[in-house]
Amino acid sequence: TPVEFSAVKMTQYSDLNWKAFESVSQVLEQFYAEKNIVTRIKQRSFDLRRIVQSALERNAKKYDIQMKQLKDTEKKEKYKIYGELIHTYGYEVEQGAKSMEALNYYTNETIMIPLDPLLSPGENAKKYFDKYQKLKRTEEAVSKLIQETGEEIEHLESISAALDIARLEEDLIEIKEELIESGYMKRKGGAKRTRTKSTPFHYVSSDGYDIYVGKNNFQNDELTFKTATGNDWWFHAKKIPGSHVIVKARNEELPDRTFEEAARLAAYYSKGREQDKVEIDYLQKKNVKKPAGAKPGFVVYYTNFSMAIDSDISGIQEV
Repeated sequence: TPVEFSAVKMTQYSDLNWKAFESVSQVLEQFYAEKNIVTRIKQRSFDLRRIVQSALERNAKKYDIQMKQLKDTEKKEKYKIYGELIHTYGYEVEQGAKSMEALNYYTNETIMIPLDPLLSPGENAKKYFDKYQKLKRTEEAVSKLIQETGEEIEHLESISAALDIARLEEDLIEIKEELIESGYMKRKGGAKRTRTKSTPFHYVSSDGYDIYVGKNNFQNDELTFKTATGNDWWFHAKKIPGSHVIVKARNEELPDRTFEEAARLAAYYSKGREQDKVEIDYLQKKNVKKPAGAKPGFVVYYTNFSMAIDSDISGIQEV
């Protein structure tokens, strides 16, 4: 009857509405669960972030001081030229002169050179050569320190990037272990290194290729030098702290779409994530090297391709 038919339709609509409600509820439940996890990890990572930030600030101040020291050595060439010109024209200088005028044969300009009136021309020349040598030694020493401080800052920024993408407590444990091994934290008592089950992110490209993303420097080293083989492809944000991304090759040419998806992952899991475009370097793993004694995650390479790409990974399947 029409009444019965209407009741059936009402029941069907009710069932559909309930299923839709359940679907929305599940989505919201998953959303808030993931949000709670992120919130908890951020809270747990607070102390680690504070340690990293404090170390970054110290090294940044040290770097600024060293750069000023390096700038002060720029006058060394002037002292060298003073010494050479006194040697060349000093025979014309009168005893007790406080300065001398000479033609700088490097610039073809006449310059005034201050002199110590109590010293002979030869002694004045030696005085300037000694200043030159002292500043040259300082330049060499400070340049080495600047390189070391720059590497330290780069290392700390890479740890900061790892904290940004940590999802699990196991991820934080690995980062903490790196801070301990790098001397930024002390291991409590006689505790040994903590073994964790933290694993790299695993994605599958639209063309079916496995893509792995390191969550921290330990995983980056593991991925690049143990998981990857020579013909696998390696991706990293150019001159920006971020994850090593590995695409497992199949002894065949990678599709362009897989290259682009791997590059997006490298952009997303880097400090350049918020930029419109991130420049990504990519090359086969066999061309990536790790210098002896280098810090975790640090590599060098000299021949690579590059692409500028956005960090939208919404269409890439995570396993």
